Amino acid sequence: MKKYKKIIIIYLLFMFSLSCVEHKFFLNIHPDGNYYFEYNGHGDRDDLINFDFPMPDNSKWNIISTINENLDAETFDYRAYKLSDKNENFPITFFNSDSIPLQALLKHPMEINHFNLFFLETYHFKWTFENRDVNKKYPLVSNLIQNPENPPVGWVRQTLDYLLNETLNQSNIGWNTRPIIKSSLDDWIKSIQELPDSIILNEYDYYKQAGLDVIMQPVQPNLYFDMDSIFQTLEYELEITLELMDDDFNHYTILPGEIKFSNSDTLISDTLFWNFGIENFMNEDYTMIAKSKIIYNNRKIGGLIFLMVCFLLIASKKLNLI
Repeated sequence: MKKYKKIIIIYLLFMFSLSCVEHKFFLNIHPDGNYYFEYNGHGDRDDLINFDFPMPDNSKWNIISTINENLDAETFDYRAYKLSDKNENFPITFFNSDSIPLQALLKHPMEINHFNLFFLETYHFKWTFENRDVNKKYPLVSNLIQNPENPPVGWVRQTLDYLLNETLNQSNIGWNTRPIIKSSLDDWIKSIQELPDSIILNEYDYYKQAGLDVIMQPVQPNLYFDMDSIFQTLEYELEITLELMDDDFNHYTILPGEIKFSNSDTLISDTLFWNFGIENFMNEDYTMIAKSKIIYNNRKIGGLIFLMVCFLLIASKKLNLI
């Protein structure tokens, strides 16, 4: 992956609406607590197979795909589904490689809880798309995501500023050296402050390397690899966030019994529906929640009868003892 150059390409493609992916998820929780999950992706091939939202692809999934068919087609489809045991953990990400650190990836932990209390069964579903902390890291990217047709001035410089400063913050540099490097980096950032985003984009490799030289040259060579690795991880994180700009997410869930609570956008018959995008989890976690229950009135009556019989037997024994 060519990192930031690819970011530029993705951004430009988005601006001209040439690349778009729709992700659809379907979850059916069975009465016994087992659950069926299905993923369907539809859209541009490159956007489907990139790493912003990795698709399920290991041997545990049943997969039907047109990804490698008729490569001249405008859109492609990918379907993956499986039935899971109620005790099986849902993956926090579908990415199956260590080529990109977990820190950079979009994480989506899911919880499914089933409790059987004889006369009552409860089901609790919670699925979270963890936030990308965009405002905290590069606020102008928030503006870009919310209004991509009018990109804010300085967003490219701000992202480069964050990448370099955060690399410095995370590096194992002595307390006496860090302030000196920080001061030099601040001066360098000021020197490019008036440059248009287009100039920095066109010469990104140059400005990236110039900034890295500022923070790496004063340190020992044994730190170079770690600092470069930190910078790459942060670049991946930014790239994935920007690539999610043109992705649409739709989730459908069916729970057994009567729905007692949910924060779904819509409830149609027995199906809960959520629709969301990067704007919903760029600064805060986006969490889908639903709870349902099944009450077995016949078991209640049977239980009461059983308790009454037990009480009468105990009372009868006590009377016989008197």
